[in-house]
Amino acid sequence: MTTGIRNIVKTRLRDMACALSACAAEETVLWLFVFKTTLAALLAMWISMRFELGQPVTAIVTVYLIMQPQSGLVLTKSIYRILGTLAGALACLTLFALFPQERVLFLLGLSLWIGVCTAGATLLRNFRCYAFVLAGYTAAMIGMAIVSQPAAFFTYAVNRFTEVVVGILCAGLISDLIFPTHLGSSITGAVSGCYGEFLGFAHELFSGKAGGRDIRRVHLRFITNALTFEALRGAAFWEASEFRGRDARLRRLNADFMAMSTTAHSLYQLVRRLRSSGSRAAPALDALMTVLDTALLRKHDSSFSDRGALPDARKIAEFRKELKHRVEDSRTLLAGKTDDPCLLDFETGVELVRRFTGELHDYTRNCVSLNAKPPEEESRSEIRFVSRTDPAMAILNGVRATLVVALVAVFWIITAWPYGASAVMMVAIACSLFAPAPDPARAVKAGLLGGCIALPVSFVCKILILPAMDGFVLLCTVLGPFLLLSAWLLGLNRKTMMIGLGFCCMFCFMIDPGNTMRYDPVKLINFGMSQIFGQAAAATMFAIFVPVTSPWFKRRIPLLLRRQMHLACFSPLPGLLQRFESGTRDIMQKIAATGNAEDPLHQHIVDWMFSVLETGRAVIHLRGNTGTLPRTIQKKRVDACIRAIDRLFRRPTPEHRSYALAIVEETMRSFRESAELENGMLHPDPVFTSLHFIRLNLLDDESMPITDAEQAEPTEGGEQVYAS
Repeated sequence: MTTGIRNIVKTRLRDMACALSACAAEETVLWLFVFKTTLAALLAMWISMRFELGQPVTAIVTVYLIMQPQSGLVLTKSIYRILGTLAGALACLTLFALFPQERVLFLLGLSLWIGVCTAGATLLRNFRCYAFVLAGYTAAMIGMAIVSQPAAFFTYAVNRFTEVVVGILCAGLISDLIFPTHLGSSITGAVSGCYGEFLGFAHELFSGKAGGRDIRRVHLRFITNALTFEALRGAAFWEASEFRGRDARLRRLNADFMAMSTTAHSLYQLVRRLRSSGSRAAPALDALMTVLDTALLRKHDSSFSDRGALPDARKIAEFRKELKHRVEDSRTLLAGKTDDPCLLDFETGVELVRRFTGELHDYTRNCVSLNAKPPEEESRSEIRFVSRTDPAMAILNGVRATLVVALVAVFWIITAWPYGASAVMMVAIACSLFAPAPDPARAVKAGLLGGCIALPVSFVCKILILPAMDGFVLLCTVLGPFLLLSAWLLGLNRKTMMIGLGFCCMFCFMIDPGNTMRYDPVKLINFGMSQIFGQAAAATMFAIFVPVTSPWFKRRIPLLLRRQMHLACFSPLPGLLQRFESGTRDIMQKIAATGNAEDPLHQHIVDWMFSVLETGRAVIHLRGNTGTLPRTIQKKRVDACIRAIDRLFRRPTPEHRSYALAIVEETMRSFRESAELENGMLHPDPVFTSLHFIRLNLLDDESMPITDAEQAEPTEGGEQVYAS
C-alpha cells in the first residue's frame, strides 16, 4: 500500500510540474511578445522623430498592428501591409483626380471604396484579407486629413507611407533579432498538439466515453486547428527557414489530419447505427475497434514529436498487417449466409477501419519525414487548401461599411462639425479592421470599450503628466507603461485582443507624440469624442444591420454546406477529396471560432457538417471506384444514385430522401443479383460498401436533418485557393 501511495504522489507531483512548466512557458512567450512590441514601438517613435516625420503615431500604430509572436508572421503581415498601403494611396489619388474640390462626390467614392475593401477582406483568409483592410482605411486616413487641401496629397501620402515602412522595419528587426521565434517550432508544436489531442479523442470515441456535445465541441476545435495550421503553413513559405521547402509535406499533414478525423467519426456513426438497429455486425466491429483502441490509441504519448512518430508508424504498420487475420476471424464468427445483411454491415465497417488506419499511418509517416530534407521532385501543387466563403456575407459587410461611412459623412456635412473628418476616418478604420472578425459587432464593441478606457487615461497623461516631462527618455518613461498595457491586452487572448487594439489606437492618436507637442484640452476632448463617435457608429451599424449572429446568417451555413455535395458529385476527381474536406471545414470557421457546442442552432449546423462530410466522402470514393465496374449499365445506375443524392442535398425534403434511398437500394439489389449470377455469391467491394454506407446515412434521421423548406439551387462561386 505504501508503494502504491508513493506512486500516486509521484504521478501527481509530476503532473503538477508539467502543468507549471507549461504555464511558465506560456507566460514567457506572452511577456516576451509584450516587451518586444513595446521596444519596437518606442524605436519606431524615435526614428520618426529623429527624421522629423509628420506623424510618428502612424509608425507606432503600425508596429502594434503587424507585431506577432513569430517573426515569419511579422514578415508575412508586413508584405501585405505594404501592398495594402500602396493600394489605398493610389485609390485616394484616383478619387482626388476624379473629384477635385468636390467633397460630396469624394466622400461618396471613398465610402464605396471602403465597402469594396471590406467585402474583399471578408472573402479572403489570413493575412491576405489584411491587404484589403489596409487599402480601405489608408485611403480614409490620407483622404480625410487633406480633404480640404488636395494639393498636399503627395507630401502627405509619402510621409504616411514612410512612417508605415519605419514601423514595419522596426517590428521586423526587433522580432528577428531579439529572442527570435520562428514558425518551425510553432508548426512542430501544432503537429504535436493536434496528433496528441486526436489520439485522446479517438480513444474516448471508440471506447464509448464521448458524448454528443463533446464530439461536436472537439470537432469544432479540430476545424480551428486545421485552419490555424494552414495559416502557419502559408506564413512559413515567406520565412527563410527549413520549413519553406517542405510546403507540400505540410499540406499533406493537414489533409491527413482532416481525413482521419472525418473517418473516425464515420466509423463511430456506423457502429452507433448498427447497434441501434440490432445488427449482428455491431459486436464484431466493437471487438475490432477495441483491439484498434488498445493497440494504437490508449497508450499514446502526450509528448509526441517527429522522432516519437517513428515507433507509432511502425506500430500502425504492424497492426495493418494483423488486421487481415483479425477480420477473417471476426467474419467467421458471424457465420451467416453470403447474402446476410450483417455481412455487408461488417464489410462496410472493415472498409472504414482500413481507411482510418491507413490515414493514421500516412499522418505518422509524414510526421517522421517532417524534418527530413525533401526530395527535389516533391511537388508543391499536389494538395491545395480551398476556402469556401459566403458571397452574401461579403456583400452585406461591404454594404454595411459603405452605409455607415456615408451616413457619418452626411452628418459631418450637415452639421459642419469641425471634427467630423476625424469621425469619418475612425468609422472607416473600425469597419475595415473589424469586419473580417467572426463576429464583427462584438469585435467593434470590444474596440469601442478599449477606446473608452483609453480616452480619460490619455487625457490625464497628455495634459497633466507630459507637460512636466522634458526629453525623449522621459517621454518613453511616461508612455512605456501604457504601451506595455496595450501589448499585453493584444497578446493575452482573443477576447482581450480587440480591446487592446482599440486602447492602443485611441491612446496613440490622442497622445500624438512628436517633436512639437500641442497641449490643448478642449481640442483633445473634441478629437477624442469624434473617435468614440466613429467607433460607436460602426458598432451600431454592425449590431442592427443584418448582424452575422442573426438566424438568417446561420441558416445560410447549412445551405453552403449542402452545396458542397454538388462539388463532391460532379467536380473533377484529381485532388477533389482534399478540396472537399478543406472547403467544408472552411465554411464552418465562424461557428468554430465561437466554440459554442451548446447552442441548438450550432448543433444543427454541426450535424449538417457531419452529414455532408461523410456522405460526400462516400460519393467521392464511389466515383473513384466506378471505373472498375465491368458493365456500362452498372455505371449508369451509380450515376443515377449520385444525381439523386445531389438533388436531396440541394433540397432536403422527405420526398427527395425517399427517392434517393430507393435509387440506392435498387442499385445495390441489381449489383447483388449480377454478382450471384456471375459468381454464385456476393463479394462486397468498395463500390458496394460505399453504397451501403450512403444508404445507412440516408436512413439515419439524426445524421440527415430533413426540412420541407425551399432551398436554392447550388451555384458555383465563392471558392478561393489559398496556395498557388
